[in-house]
Amino acid sequence: MSIVIDIDYRERDSGIAGILRAKENFIVEEKKLSIGDFLINKHIAVERKTTKDFVISLIDGRLFSQASRLRRHAEAQFMVIEGTDLFQTGYKVDPQAIKGALISLSVSWQVPLIFSKSAPGTAEILIMAGEQDVKYCDEILKRMGRKPKRVQAQKFYFLQGLPGIGPRMAKRILEYFGSVERVITANEQELACVRGIGRKKASMICKIIKE
Repeated sequence: MSIVIDIDYRERDSGIAGILRAKENFIVEEKKLSIGDFLINKHIAVERKTTKDFVISLIDGRLFSQASRLRRHAEAQFMVIEGTDLFQTGYKVDPQAIKGALISLSVSWQVPLIFSKSAPGTAEILIMAGEQDVKYCDEILKRMGRKPKRVQAQKFYFLQGLPGIGPRMAKRILEYFGSVERVITANEQELACVRGIGRKKASMICKIIKE
C-alpha cells in the first residue's frame, strides 16, 4: 500500500520533500495546506517548527492558535520541534515560558510533541508515522472483501464506506454518536461537530446518506 504525504508549498526549501520522494511506496504531493505543514495519508496533520520558529510563534501568539486548529480540524496530529537547543535560539524568552508552552501543548491541547535534530530527522519521523499508520489500518479495523462477523466490526465497516472516513475517524464518529442509526440521521451541522470532519466532509457524507 502506498503512503501519501501532502506537503505545504512553504516547506519547499526544507529538503524534506526530496528525502520522502526517494522512499519506495511514498507518494509526495506539494500543495497549500489549510492546517499543518504535512498531511500523512490524508488524516494525520503534522506541524513542523524549528526551534526558532517555536519561540517566535510563542512570542507572537500563533503557537496555541495553530494547536487549536490541529485539534479541531485534524483526525490525528502531532508537532515536530526541529533543532538542537530550544532554549538557545537567540531570542530573550524566559525558559520557564518555553517549558510552560511545551506542557500546555502536551497536556491542555493534547498535541503530541516529537523532537528532531534536523530536517532529515524530521523526514524519518514522517516516514515512520506513515508506515505505522498503514500497518495499523492493514491490521486493525481494515475493510475486508467479506463482511466482518462481529457486530462492532460491522459498524466500523459501514462507516468506513462513507467519503473520507478511515478507521480512526470511524471509531471517533461511533463514539460521538453512539450508534450507526444516529450517524445516519445526523444533519450536516451535527456531523461537523466531530473533531476532524469539518463542514466540507460533513456535507459530502450527508449527500451520500440522504440521496
